[in-house]
Amino acid sequence: MDPAKPQLSELNLIERTAVWFLRRRNALDQPQVHRWTEDELRRIRWLEVSAVLLAAFSGMVSGALIGGLEIWLNATITDTDESWLRWVEYWALFLGISIAISAVEIVFLYWVVLWRVARITSIAGLRLSEHQVEQVIAIGLSRSALDLPDPQEPIYGIDPFQRVPRWKLWGYALLYRLKIGATSFIVRVMLRRVLARAAVRTLIPLVAIVVYAIWNAIIIHWVMRASRVRAAGPVAVQELGERLSGQVESLDADARRLILEAVAEAIIRSANDHPNFVILLGRLFRDLEIRPGTLDLDWSGRSQSVRDLGAHARSLLLDVLQVTVMLDGRPSRRQRAFLREVCKLCDRRFDNARLDAHYAEFFRGQGIGELGRS
Repeated sequence: MDPAKPQLSELNLIERTAVWFLRRRNALDQPQVHRWTEDELRRIRWLEVSAVLLAAFSGMVSGALIGGLEIWLNATITDTDESWLRWVEYWALFLGISIAISAVEIVFLYWVVLWRVARITSIAGLRLSEHQVEQVIAIGLSRSALDLPDPQEPIYGIDPFQRVPRWKLWGYALLYRLKIGATSFIVRVMLRRVLARAAVRTLIPLVAIVVYAIWNAIIIHWVMRASRVRAAGPVAVQELGERLSGQVESLDADARRLILEAVAEAIIRSANDHPNFVILLGRLFRDLEIRPGTLDLDWSGRSQSVRDLGAHARSLLLDVLQVTVMLDGRPSRRQRAFLREVCKLCDRRFDNARLDAHYAEFFRGQGIGELGRS
């Protein structure tokens, strides 16, 4: 799939429904992407907190229903007849009703998150039309709201996963899909092993209520944070593009290409095909007037060319890279190590605290902040 032209027809039914819901609920309060005001940030924070609280409450309800079901079945079936037919009846009823309860809970959680993500996009001034860039934003937000992984595909000819072994990708994908169900199952098994005495084992269904509530809250907290990063990305990319647009003429062709190759290396080291990277690369390829697919992606052979850049080009390179490593969330250890390498090539000191401060501003919807001006 060409990242500049994502097609809804290539998404599954759940993803298409989520995109439709987001677009339907996205009634713009602002005419364009903008930095978030303090009032808007407070509203966004409340949307995130309310999502976590509702998730915890739904976990308590589902945990209570499933726990009550288990207590009732233990009292009415297993205690009266130990035959294998009763055992089959017990598990058929328990699994069937538990799956139904979980399905209703999942639909409710999807509604809670999608409604709030749609409101956040509206507050942030994001448009979710079928325009190329806006469709990237809509699809990316729908995947984060559904807690689905992004497709492991190259972005403008750059493969973020080219150095990741395939077995690791398969393992990550499997764990991603099993993390909720598998964790709940493992917790219940551990509880049964730890609380082995029959008198204590009866408390397991009640303990499960707390476990479900806490686990739901953790998952939805992660989902809302990921959604906020995706909502904050467009304003940062827009501001970076506006800053570069007035200075592109001062860069020669090799400096422009080197900046994009460094961005590609940062994305490869992130091992993440985040939709914010799609937006960033689309803007950079256009503004730097470089055709996708023509970059030299051998950074080990190109890195020393950084030393040949002028002071102004070096500053621009570092600023672009600092924005890049923030766009998929808090910069990772590998991304920080890469920034440290480039700073050394530029004869600059890498300031870890400064990077964290800039990320905090980015996460608050303040774009690139005072990047490059302090």
